[in-house]
Amino acid sequence: MANYKSRSRFYDPSRKSAKVNFVVCVVAFGLFSGAAWHSLTSTLDQQQRTHCEQGWQRACESLPQ
Repeated sequence: MANYKSRSRFYDPSRKSAKVNFVVCVVAFGLFSGAAWHSLTSTLDQQQRTHCEQGWQRACESLPQ
């Protein structure tokens, strides 16, 4: 059986201060939000380019210049 205490040194919220826990949460939230924003906007831009190539005029008008 693996020793659980040896792995708890990596990050153990009960042994850290509230400030450290807050910073870890903010950084994790920021990274997740940034990844979600990037994936959604790049997917939308790709979809608009595809529709423009298919001849959809409204898609061509809404593409960033």
